Amino acid sequence: MLKFLIFFVLLVGSSLFVVDVFSVEVELQDKDDWNIESMGWLTPEKVDMQEQFKIIIDETKQLNRLSIGILSTNPNDIKFTDKIEDLSSNPKIFSFSLTTKFACAPTKIQSACIIIDVEREGLGDNLEEIRKNTLEITDEIVANGVMMFSPEIYSVSLQPRTSFDGSDQRIVAQAIYTINKPSTEVLFTALTPMFINSNIITAGGFFNNAEKLSENFFSELTLTLMPLGNDALHMFHVSLTCSDKLPEVPPCTTEKNTDEQFARGDINPLDFIQVENINRSKIFADKFLPLSSVIQVLILSEQDLQVKSVNSNVIETLQGLGDIQENGWFFTSKSGKIIDGRYIFGQESSVSKNDLAFSIGAYSADDVEIKEIKEGGGCLIATAAFGSELAPQIQFLREIRDNTVLQTESGSAFMSGFNQFYYSFSPTIADYERENPVFKEAVKLTLTPLLTSLTLLQYADIDSESEMLGYGIGVILLNIGMYFVAPAILIMKIKKKN
Repeated sequence: MLKFLIFFVLLVGSSLFVVDVFSVEVELQDKDDWNIESMGWLTPEKVDMQEQFKIIIDETKQLNRLSIGILSTNPNDIKFTDKIEDLSSNPKIFSFSLTTKFACAPTKIQSACIIIDVEREGLGDNLEEIRKNTLEITDEIVANGVMMFSPEIYSVSLQPRTSFDGSDQRIVAQAIYTINKPSTEVLFTALTPMFINSNIITAGGFFNNAEKLSENFFSELTLTLMPLGNDALHMFHVSLTCSDKLPEVPPCTTEKNTDEQFARGDINPLDFIQVENINRSKIFADKFLPLSSVIQVLILSEQDLQVKSVNSNVIETLQGLGDIQENGWFFTSKSGKIIDGRYIFGQESSVSKNDLAFSIGAYSADDVEIKEIKEGGGCLIATAAFGSELAPQIQFLREIRDNTVLQTESGSAFMSGFNQFYYSFSPTIADYERENPVFKEAVKLTLTPLLTSLTLLQYADIDSESEMLGYGIGVILLNIGMYFVAPAILIMKIKKKN
């Protein structure tokens, strides 16, 4: 039996970098038994970096927390100063962090913080002795290793921490230093060229989404180094705590109420960052790295919930290579007071908003329904205009596509060609709609004649290919008349009068 360790999916919790380790060990039998090549299975390659997008929907506190980040064990990916990097071999250091987290120093909410966790053992028997010995260690670190800043000691306290492998709880002495706090956007712009490898920056992927999130006035940035024996985990995250229910907390989006969607049981991670699709880093292009990009949704509820339906594949287990060949949701918990799902990309390089959607509801012990997603996904321009895939106009377009057009060969052929054309420009227009409310309203107004004309197909009795072609051509000609011929005639008449 050959054991192959695929990855440790590192999930950053809502508190400051308490790392929950989710390990996946894939056992491969002898190739002669499994005949992997004939099955068409790919063997994962190895890479040090992982990109993460995590959403915590905490109904118990009526808060949501988004976190987008890069993690790597390669010091060339996320580069600290040599002095800080040397901490990776220091057995006394549990972690080092630079963060703009709100109230990281509770009485100095306008300050950012440098937080150093020191292993408790050997620091002394009383608080005064622990403080003195901790500062002897941490003062030297901040004096020699933190450039650009002038840290001032704020506090030393004992805090519980979870070991890297999740096997035990420990107590650390935590030293907090305060520094001047620039905005996250300014800090992101200043630090990324210094700390993040240029190849990661230009490769895009989740990094681009982290950059967009940093533009939110209330977002937070955290850089962390966590020693792991002779190695170290380097982490770079942009986070946002938000709520559509608590007036004292910033709203999650400006376009829609995500809490209202949750109340209906609709979950879509990309609604929180207002994009129609999310792409993987180009560093992973042309490689099979199924677990190097992970989207996680963690739902905490006071009542028992259950995943009801999923708009993509559901991965039931992670025990063999066959389980990670395709993209889909893997739920470590799909019912109860905690719903925990991680989207795995498999061999795909991106995923659409529509494919990521899933629904939850009251616990009933029913099996999860997998909804069939037709080719082409959602209507990006109309969805951006009307604000949600659940809007009546979008549901209407989907019904016409699925129940009428795609029911015939000619309709399917038309949609296949149309999708190639439509998706070549629609993401750009949809993004511009979300950025420009006036343009969004103009698009909504422009779509009204099209929606009106398509209602004719609801009353048509289409039972053959010829009828589909006839009605389809008729609707196309009607729209050409409304959008081009009628305006042209009107312009000509106005010119004649003048």
